[in-house]
Amino acid sequence: MRYVGLCALTLLIGCARGGFRGGLDEIRAEIQVLEKSIPPEAPLWPDKGENAFNRYIEDYTPRIPDFIYDHVSVKLAGMTEAEIEDLVQPKFDIEEVTSNPTAARGKVWRVSGHIANLTAQKYAVEGKVTTREVFQGAIFIEGKPVLFHLVRKPDVVYLGTDEVDFSGVFVKILTYQAQGGATVSAPFFMARSLRKYY
Repeated sequence: MRYVGLCALTLLIGCARGGFRGGLDEIRAEIQVLEKSIPPEAPLWPDKGENAFNRYIEDYTPRIPDFIYDHVSVKLAGMTEAEIEDLVQPKFDIEEVTSNPTAARGKVWRVSGHIANLTAQKYAVEGKVTTREVFQGAIFIEGKPVLFHLVRKPDVVYLGTDEVDFSGVFVKILTYQAQGGATVSAPFFMARSLRKYY
């Protein structure tokens, strides 16, 4: 499972194992089978049939299954901006997505707000020697955080002042513990890149 974290919004929640070992082993085995069975020609977010992603997503946790994260990353990296824009939903409403994440999940939305932070993060690709670089950050929309990962280097932006936008796949409501100890829940997106909003 991939844990999504941000520099300014530090993620401190761990994965509890407790007495669920048998159940976790079964889920892990099922995920490994699914990882091997997702064909490269599968859509950006499979939502039908045996490869449907939605059943493996749990809102209000910091975790995203690696096979979902890696599949979406590879697909976004291989798409053109025009292909992504063709998938964009009519209008992003943070309240609507937050109150009904299941209906918004796996769809591409154009999101804009003030950039709060943006950092490069290297991570090891599971089962491989290579590493991959993603750019993670947060924007604020009317004082509410939206978290994102980018698979391509974004435009140069000035933190705290620039208005930016991206077209990204809504993955889940991610919950994390902020530096001050407060628990925060925010929409999490994966996008190709980010640009200044003019």
